[in-house]
Amino acid sequence: MGINLIELKRAMLWQKVIASISSLISEGNLRFSDKGIGFKAIDPSQIVLVDFFLDKKNFEKYEVEPSLIGVDLAELNKIMQRASTEDRLSMELSESELNLNLEGDLSRHFKLPLIDLNEDEIKIPEASFEAKIEVNARNLKEALKDAALFGSSIILKVSKGKLMLEARGSQGQLKTIVKGAKASVAGKDEIVSKYSLNYLINILKEAENEKKVFLEIKSDSPIKVSYNLGESTIQFHLAHMII
Repeated sequence: MGINLIELKRAMLWQKVIASISSLISEGNLRFSDKGIGFKAIDPSQIVLVDFFLDKKNFEKYEVEPSLIGVDLAELNKIMQRASTEDRLSMELSESELNLNLEGDLSRHFKLPLIDLNEDEIKIPEASFEAKIEVNARNLKEALKDAALFGSSIILKVSKGKLMLEARGSQGQLKTIVKGAKASVAGKDEIVSKYSLNYLINILKEAENEKKVFLEIKSDSPIKVSYNLGESTIQFHLAHMII
């Protein structure tokens, strides 16, 4: 593998990408192709699958040989959390290291060793959903924070064109109805499914508050959650829990 060079005017975009992935998966393969950078992985507990692709049009410079590299995402996230709002990012990929350069008021150079991981590509499951929900990210995040007061899981219901969230525990219970102009539901009515609250909160952590989150759901089935990061979309498939 020769030297590959990638430059991004806004380091914060890559920061958000890595933060959203590393909150669920600590290590994985980044796939560099002539079209952009892709990532697919399942967490060790087999509960969530992450699927992301960042088109090369997001970069000012994108000179790479097609390659697959294993990285410690938790460590990469620590580095990217040091990026400032106005920093530019450049990345150089060699045989053994990912070199990251942050240029702003400070000029900083980080080296992250590559790791050996299974190179098998994750296959995205084919799934049929019964309803698609568009909801304001801030509203959904707040509803999940409310639910965390009472339990570690949440029940999502679709009924009469509305999305409802329910949580219950020994301390009490909660029922939230998401409505208004910032939410829409299309598809079948009377859907009920249960999910890990902690996973959903982590999935939505990097969603921009005033942007939309898309939920695709079916009774007693995995949920697909997606939202935009820059001009790209990140997707999560989260396993359901038994009600």
